Order: sequence, then C-alpha cells, then structure tokens
Amino acid sequence: MTNTQSPILSVPLPKNAHRWAEEFAAQQDSLQKGKQVYLNTLAVYAVHSYLKWLNIETALNQGDSWHRGLRAIFDVADLVLPGVGKLECRPVLPGEVAIVLPPTMIQDRIGYVGVQFSEQLDYVELLGFLPAREMTESPAIFEIAQLQSFDALIQMIHKRRLLINLRQWVTGIFESDWQAPELVFANNFRSSSTMTRPSTNSISRAKVIDLVRQVLLLVQLTPTDSEVFDIRLRIYPADDAIHLPPDLQLIVIDADGNTGMEVQARSADDWMQVEFSCQHEEKFSVKIVLGETSLMEEFVV
Repeated sequence: MTNTQSPILSVPLPKNAHRWAEEFAAQQDSLQKGKQVYLNTLAVYAVHSYLKWLNIETALNQGDSWHRGLRAIFDVADLVLPGVGKLECRPVLPGEVAIVLPPTMIQDRIGYVGVQFSEQLDYVELLGFLPAREMTESPAIFEIAQLQSFDALIQMIHKRRLLINLRQWVTGIFESDWQAPELVFANNFRSSSTMTRPSTNSISRAKVIDLVRQVLLLVQLTPTDSEVFDIRLRIYPADDAIHLPPDLQLIVIDADGNTGMEVQARSADDWMQVEFSCQHEEKFSVKIVLGETSLMEEFVV
C-alpha cells in the first residue's frame, strides 16, 4: 500500500483529559490495567478534541471506553460519531512501529486512528487513519506506515452522514427524525392497530414520509447470531386514511443501484412490506414512489 499520510497532527492534552483518565484508571484492579485505561482515555479524548475542532459531532460518553463495566473487562478505546459509527483510537508508545488490536475488539468499528504519546503525556500526535475494511490480517495487526491521511476519515464521515446507520440502532443511537414507532403511530389509530409487533431482540424505528400523501415507514432490524441482520420494511397509511394510496411502490435497491425487491399497493391494502437480510457494512436504499413523486432513504448496516 502506498503511504498517503498527511503531516502528523499534534493535539494538546488539557487538565480535564487527565482528570478523566485518572478517575477511570483508579477504578481498575491492577496498575497494568489502570495504565491501559489511562492511555485509552487520553487517546479517545484527543481524537474527540480534534474532531470537535473540525466541527464534527462526537458523543464522548456513549462509547464502551466511557462505560465503567466495559472498560474494566475489555481493552477499548472507542469514540462514537453519531450517525457515522465508532472509531477505535489506539495508543502508540514511543518506539512502536505497529498497532495490535485486542482480540476482544468488537467488530463494529469504521476504522482505527493511531495516537502517538509524548514522554510527558502533555500532547499526542495523531498518526493517521485506517479504514476497517482494509484490516485483513488475523490476528489484527497493522504497521503504522499503513495509516492513511485524515482526509480519508473526513471523506468517510461525510459519506456516512448521508446514510442511516442501522448498526448504531443496536447500541441505542438513532437519527433524530427516526422515532419510536409508538410515538409516530400515536395519532393514527388504524395504523397503530395493524402495526407489526417486534420480537424481543428487534429494534424498530419509524418516520413520516411526505409524498403526494403522507405514509408511515417502519424499519425493523433483528440481529442474528452472525454478522447478518434481518430487516423488515413496512409502509402504513397516514392522515387517518384507511388504505394505502393505490399504486404506491416500495423498492429496495442494492449498493450497485440494482433493484432487489419491489412491492406495489393495491386498492384495499392497509400496509405492505418487504423482508430481506444484510451483512455488516452492506448498503442499500429504499425508494418510495407515488405517481411522479418519489423519496429515497439510504442505509448502511
């Protein structure tokens, strides 16, 4: 791989970053675990600070690294980017030339950032970014020279902001316009009475779709035991209508732009649905068409 790194970025570590790190480290059972947590906390905070400087939204306290129980058990240094995914911010000590990812790493990261520490721990250098899709080694290890420019991370963030990230739904992070079905359906008794009941391990969200007439789109996501997710899409009438508009179309389009599934409402349908499965990182689009009007929603699992 050609090294496309940009100049190394220096980020200062303020006192409040060290206060967080000291507090989290003091909760650990051993000095070795405390040191790991200390460095992980500073690494996450440094990447958070840099992205905030770029006006990129982060959710510092929503990651596993900010969860007392999880950081005590696992070697985690993740930073949540709402609507985008999780970044793993791995500490790099002086003299290290490679980064080894922990074997217990949860495989839901969009990529990895190398964070080089100074001797005094008063600043760090952000060495670059590696997209998760390029991590092919087992055990997971990559050389620091493989890290790419942060431009690659910024481009990925902007692309993913246009997508609805279903993987984040599993962790309780939702886009603001996708609400609990009970709230969306509350003002529509007929739709509420026929709404699909999710299984215990399913996550459901809904939103109002404005076409020539309003309809309600429900997305139900069910994780399986593997990296596969079962997905159900349903459309219901809105505005107290009894039936869906005739000829309303629900179309699922794959990442290559090909139509995968398509259903069309008949004159007396009060809902319609499609069901399919997706793997981790798979993208698809949902197109809803009524007459000359259409709307597209884009998803990534």
